[in-house]
This record gives sequence, C-alpha cells and structure tokens, in this order.
Amino acid sequence: MFDPDKSYSIGVWDLTFYVIDTETDEPITNEDGTVKLFHADNYDYSYLADGLDVDDLGELMETGGIA
Repeated sequence: MFDPDKSYSIGVWDLTFYVIDTETDEPITNEDGTVKLFHADNYDYSYLADGLDVDDLGELMETGGIA
C-alpha cells in the first residue's frame, strides 16, 4: 500500500472523548439517550501515534468501516 522507497510518519486526524459519572460508572448522555461526545481544542494528540508503524494501520472505508 505504501511506497517502500519513501518514509512516512503517522498523525492523529480526529479524537473524541466522553465523560463518565464516577458514582454510577455510566457515560453522560444527551436528552435523547445517546452518549454526549466532546473534543479538546488546541491539544496535541501526536504522542498517541508514537510507537506505531504505517504497517500497523488498517485503511478505513468511506462508510467508516475497516477495509
């Protein structure tokens, strides 16, 4: 999949968080019952890819599934 004559690095494109109520161990939800999702602006996620190699990655399909 990748050109063996090139070198690559890995970045983090998107990351979401959810909050857990520590008394109930349940996630915080929206009024419709879905889990409330959050993001952290101006936070450097790049360390999450440390130790990964491009050969460890699986390509996502456009529908969000794994190819």
